[in-house]
Amino acid sequence: MTDAIDPTQDPSDPEYGVQLPAGLRLERPVSGGVRLELRLSPVNRALSALPRLLLVGGVVFTLVEAWRHHVFIAFWFLGLPFLAWLRGPAQRSVLIAERQLEIEGTRRFGRSFVLPRAQIERIEVGRVGVYQLYQRALIVTLTDGRAAALFVGISAVQARFVNDGLQRWLGNAEA
Repeated sequence: MTDAIDPTQDPSDPEYGVQLPAGLRLERPVSGGVRLELRLSPVNRALSALPRLLLVGGVVFTLVEAWRHHVFIAFWFLGLPFLAWLRGPAQRSVLIAERQLEIEGTRRFGRSFVLPRAQIERIEVGRVGVYQLYQRALIVTLTDGRAAALFVGISAVQARFVNDGLQRWLGNAEA
């Protein structure tokens, strides 16, 4: 991250002096755009990991019972990527470019995915489903009806700040 500057500390930047909520970091990469990073509190990280831990506990229980009853079931785990999935993403960030949102490192094996601004219908603060324990998140709805959840576990203050900025960014597309 040495190739980026904090725009809130640069007097020549329009974001100069903006007070960021705790857990958010804003930077402007040399390659362009604005990167917004979220760091979750330990409680929210634990809540995010709870469904995965329950799943692993169920699998371990099934394996122990299968061994005990001499029923041999073949389970294939992905090794270290499976452990990364269990832990969940340590750092969540989104790169806001002029014409797209790039959600960084949320896919399997750390791949990013891109949402073109023209395909985004709306962005709102909402709750995700049962598998993420109905935590607060930013919900991005695309023009084809699909939805993606960003920053699952975000606090109310952080969500309001990020949503306001993304609404301004979306509004610039229509102007």
